[in-house]
Amino acid sequence: MNKKKILFYSHFYKPETGAAVVRTKYFVDTLRNAGYEVLVVTPKPNYSFGKILPAFKGKAIIKDETENVTYLPIFFTGSHSPFGRLLSYLSYMIISFFYLLFNNFKPDIVITSSPPIFTAFSASVYAKIKKAKFILDIRDIWPDIGIELGILKKGISTKGLSAIEKFVLKRADKIIVTAKGDKENIDNKLKGANKIEIIYNGADTEIFKPLEEKNKIKIRKENNLPTDRKILVYFGSYNHGMNDIETLAEFLASSELRNKNLFFLSIGSGDKLENLLSKIEGKINYKSIKSLPSNEVAKLVAACDISVIPRKAIKRDTGGNIPVKCFESWAAGIPVLLSNIDEAEISEIFDECSGGIRVQPSNVKELQSGLEKLLASDLEELGRKGRDFVLKNFDRKKQSAKLVKIVGF
Repeated sequence: MNKKKILFYSHFYKPETGAAVVRTKYFVDTLRNAGYEVLVVTPKPNYSFGKILPAFKGKAIIKDETENVTYLPIFFTGSHSPFGRLLSYLSYMIISFFYLLFNNFKPDIVITSSPPIFTAFSASVYAKIKKAKFILDIRDIWPDIGIELGILKKGISTKGLSAIEKFVLKRADKIIVTAKGDKENIDNKLKGANKIEIIYNGADTEIFKPLEEKNKIKIRKENNLPTDRKILVYFGSYNHGMNDIETLAEFLASSELRNKNLFFLSIGSGDKLENLLSKIEGKINYKSIKSLPSNEVAKLVAACDISVIPRKAIKRDTGGNIPVKCFESWAAGIPVLLSNIDEAEISEIFDECSGGIRVQPSNVKELQSGLEKLLASDLEELGRKGRDFVLKNFDRKKQSAKLVKIVGF
């Protein structure tokens, strides 16, 4: 009996970094381990490097036969402005569609992840033409979240995006979301269609794991980090989105932090990184690392003391809004200082875990107060609580394994 063929039609994939890449890679690995033949089609790597990686230049199409991944051209401006991103999204939508249309790979199932919604649109049309089942994985609901964050203004453009969203949702045979809020949101739009499943993000507890004290010191020395200070770490994207980089910068630069023997470690890149670094220069000692493999990120996170996760204040939680780095920090055995609105699932999860301090968002004084409470707490005990909680509820591999049942519908 021939293996069922799955096309994973993605806009983000390794060697890129970020939550979307991690989620997709675990899904692909899970399906392959279950015996499916999976072809990944994705743009040449550019996120969040600000450029197409040199190793992927020269040829229009690059195929990794070992991993069964095809990298396609994309019009990339090097800008994360709305217009620049729109151009890149549209270019990949068109190029990928026509490449696949004339490719001899005949999938039984097409899986794609949104955002960007344009890739999902292309995937839905392609699946229809090829008479394949179509599975839509939604990480953030667009345009809803864009409007809520002020990135998009209601008008012709958002009406157009809503029309595309409606088209894609109706044509999906199965829809996967990352949180209860997403499920409720889409249920309302589809008027109770029974085709939505939740697969939470989580942490790979074999990669993100606690370090013994001697190994913490060793990792710090190897990376020129202080061994006599408490290290606050932020790891993830510095681009537009739910991460409140402006408030993080104000918090780190505030005079209240200067006599607390603290150090800040930044792991990640994006449009807002340089602005943050300029604001904290001379205010707090820090080190910035733009990109690392996930296993190296995990070691550095475990060698720190507190993970700071600032989220933006929004009036309405449109769904999702669960930062992966919260689970990864807990899995690494360090407590979290989270700022987030009360009416969100991550706030419920956080309060259940008790692996840190949660404060109100977009408020420097709240972060300062939360940090004071953490520094006066047993950080190791809080880290243990977080680790145990993730092992029980949010192990990445266990969550990803749910996809095999969904694919077999």
